[in-house]
Amino acid sequence: MPFLLLGRSEKEIAKRIKTKVESFKEVRDCHNVAVRAIGRKYDVTMHVSLDSNLSFDEVHRIASEIEREIKRMIPESRITVHTEPVSRAGSNLWETVKEISDKVPGSRGVHNVHIQEINGKIAIDMHLEVSANMNIEEAHAVADKVESKIKKAVKNVGDVSIHVESVSERVSKEMSETSLELSSEIEHMAMNFPEIKEAEVVSIRRLGENQHLVIKCYFDPKTNIRKVHDVSSKLELKIKSKFPRIERVDIHQEPY
Repeated sequence: MPFLLLGRSEKEIAKRIKTKVESFKEVRDCHNVAVRAIGRKYDVTMHVSLDSNLSFDEVHRIASEIEREIKRMIPESRITVHTEPVSRAGSNLWETVKEISDKVPGSRGVHNVHIQEINGKIAIDMHLEVSANMNIEEAHAVADKVESKIKKAVKNVGDVSIHVESVSERVSKEMSETSLELSSEIEHMAMNFPEIKEAEVVSIRRLGENQHLVIKCYFDPKTNIRKVHDVSSKLELKIKSKFPRIERVDIHQEPY
């Protein structure tokens, strides 16, 4: 196990990762770094702000280099890097794209979302998950719907590149009676954050041997978006820490 991890908490590891990523000359900022131990492995996610003048190829190169560097620090890790153009920081583009994509029927969520401003236009590149039982035509229909909704909702979008991936059909139907107590506890946990005015567990599904949680959190409309992201990240870490079987947490942020 790398020296970095010996005796270190997840919070300390996240701090080390942030420092390392921000040492890249092209990186303006690294934030919302989340680290979660899963057995002997680690799940690492982060948001990285880059100069809006960089090309898409350069953005991908930098993201790949960041992933390789974190892999050197933590060999047994799953890494997700979300890139954002620094000139549009605060526009909440990433959250908008994710929310739109997640709500399209047939979508199982998106990851590795890269947003860049190129020649005055917004370019978006992402991976879209769909059911493994879908055929190519059905999968592309979902991707087309996602692209259409993004272009309608986000001004000045030029190119939307969507890579379709299938996910395991081991995701079961939503749990009912057995999830009621868990839902109540998670909602109570969310309400411990004063910024969250109301919380509602939408669903708890099986994901292989683990679980996938979808929860809506309602914030005061005047709350700073960075604060909303910070609170959501902290809530996600608390949920995953207390309930190790919850492998994936999707938090939909809504105005109260």
